[in-house]
Amino acid sequence: MKIVASCLLALSALAWSAPAPAQLVDIDGGRFHVAGFGRVAWQPDLFELAFTVVSQGDDARGARERHLPAVAAVRRIVEAQRAALSEQSEDAPRLQVREGEGGRATHRFDTRFVLRVRGADAVALLQQQLADAGVAAFELRPLSERLPQYGDEARRQALRDAKRKAELIAGEMGWKLTGATAVKFQDERPWWLPQTPTARQYEARAYNYAAEAPAQSGEVTSQVDVEYAYKR
Repeated sequence: MKIVASCLLALSALAWSAPAPAQLVDIDGGRFHVAGFGRVAWQPDLFELAFTVVSQGDDARGARERHLPAVAAVRRIVEAQRAALSEQSEDAPRLQVREGEGGRATHRFDTRFVLRVRGADAVALLQQQLADAGVAAFELRPLSERLPQYGDEARRQALRDAKRKAELIAGEMGWKLTGATAVKFQDERPWWLPQTPTARQYEARAYNYAAEAPAQSGEVTSQVDVEYAYKR
C-alpha cells in the first residue's frame, strides 16, 4: 500500500513539474502597422470678420445715447452687404464703468459683431465702410467654404500613402498582402495658417505630406494608422 501511494505521489510531482505545451505560432503570416499622411493646401474664399462698436460718455445715459446711433449705422452697412454674408451675429450691448483721471468714472457701451464674408473684395469693401463709420479695429480670419471636402481629400491621401508603404514593405519582404484589418485616423488638423510662406506657389492642387512647405494661406492635414495582414 505504501509502495502504491509513493508511486502516485511521484506521478503527481512529475505532472506538476512538466512544461506547459508550447503555443502555436502562425508561421504562415502575420500583421504589421504603417502610418499614412495627407495634406491639402487651400486658398481662402471665406473670411471671418469680427469688430466692436464702442461709445463712451460721462454717464451711462450719455454713453447709451451715443452708442445706439453708432450701432444703427453699422447695422445699415452690414445689411447692405447681406448678399456677401454667409453668417452674422451681434452681441447685446455691454456697459462698463471705469475709473478715470481725478476719480471720475467713464461709462462705455460696446457691441461686438462677427460676420462671415464671401470673397476678398467684399471683405475689403466692408472694412472700408465700417472704418468710415467709426470702427477702429478688426479681427480677420481666413477660411474656406470647402474645408470639409479638403478634409476628405487629405484623409484619402493618407490612406493611399499607407497603402503604398504597406505594398513596399510586403514587396521587399516577399510577403503577400491579404488586406487592411484596422484603420485609425489621428492628429487631424482642420485648418492651419503658417506664419510665413516658405515655398513656391502650388495654387489649389493637393500634394504629399513630405513635400515642401506650402505658400498658401492654409492647409488641411490628416494622419492615419493602418494595420495590414500578410501571408508568407
